[in-house]
Amino acid sequence: MLKLGTNLRKPDIERKAMWFLVNQPQVLESNSVEEKWFSNNSYQVLTSYINLWGGRYENAEQIAAAFGDTPFGKRLDVQAIFKSIQSIDIPEDPQATFKQLHQAYNKRELQSAAQNVFKDPSEFNYQHLQMIHDETQKADNQTQFNAVKYAEDALRELETPNTAFTKTYAGLDRYLGGGLMPNQLVVIGARPSVGKTAFALNLAVNAILQNPGLTVEVFSLEMSSKQNLHRIYAAMSGIPLNIWKNPAVRMSAGQKEIAAKTIKQVADLNVWMNDQVTTIDDIVSVITQHAQRCGSGHYLPIVDHIGLVATDNSKQDIRQKLEEVSRQLKILTQSLHISVIALSQLNRGVESRNTNEPNLSDLRETGAIEQDANVVGFLWHPSDDPDDPNLNLSIKKNRDGETGMLKFYFKKDLQKIAEVSPHAIHE
Repeated sequence: MLKLGTNLRKPDIERKAMWFLVNQPQVLESNSVEEKWFSNNSYQVLTSYINLWGGRYENAEQIAAAFGDTPFGKRLDVQAIFKSIQSIDIPEDPQATFKQLHQAYNKRELQSAAQNVFKDPSEFNYQHLQMIHDETQKADNQTQFNAVKYAEDALRELETPNTAFTKTYAGLDRYLGGGLMPNQLVVIGARPSVGKTAFALNLAVNAILQNPGLTVEVFSLEMSSKQNLHRIYAAMSGIPLNIWKNPAVRMSAGQKEIAAKTIKQVADLNVWMNDQVTTIDDIVSVITQHAQRCGSGHYLPIVDHIGLVATDNSKQDIRQKLEEVSRQLKILTQSLHISVIALSQLNRGVESRNTNEPNLSDLRETGAIEQDANVVGFLWHPSDDPDDPNLNLSIKKNRDGETGMLKFYFKKDLQKIAEVSPHAIHE
């Protein structure tokens, strides 16, 4: 591959900035990033392309494919460039990243101008150094202005209650600092048949009932929408799930009256069931459309479960697929400012230990899920009895709070999960 120029440096701040440009090209709608801010030549060329055509694309795969077909792209090792960009830890603040990038550029320019003055103290070089200095001061003043603005926002928050929380279970909300917040990826893991789907559906109903105007969408890759609705009907009506399989025959007249009221009640709730999309690209597309339609703070997607989500790359192994799915869900939380709940099936490692309580290492195949998630919780039975109604939720990772355990009661025949006590058992 032809190297454009000789500069092969890839400073971390430049890789972080490129990560946002290729994975979230929409950031350019509210941020300006100039190609000259990069010292790496290939990044300069790629930035120029994204500035010109980035609005056409939604993700890194699309940009890589399109850029690779351009004359410049054909002269670069596009695959290696994107692999290097994607290998970094996911940065969290595009605006701060671009500011650091701009400051690094200004520093290089100042150093270069100062060296020119040292070599040739001409009036032209002095004027050029003064011009660079003045531009740097403008950038510093803007940074200072933003720092003041953030301080003013923080002071305002001391007096104005935050209403952006999405309430779920009281104890879980305490761990989350008040409830689900935008930009959060919450992963709930469990072994098969423990109750992760039932937990998600109960959480969804709790959230809708406590948060007027909220829409919850369940992306189900394991069960049909009808099966999930039957679980909600059972939990809300108190009529056992197995009776819902043939209600015309198995329900009494009184149960049918209750069932009819429950069905109408659930129909009035903004709970959407989606069992038609199976790939991460399709899920991302649907979530993006529905989040924009419902508005910030009014949409909560639940993916059940990420191990079954497919990718368009048939050559990827399980680990690579999980990494792509996890990363794209995390990107969604940041680009759309929403919470996403993802269910995950755990590996068999927990079955070989003396305790049933899972660890972060039990997440299947990869550490990417743990890395991407803001919160990771595990559901598990305290005993070896699969019919044990006692259920624990262990919060093993909480980026903005404490870890610990909450106790629940799982009435399996009704698919009803109730919190035993909202008070957490801290680790």
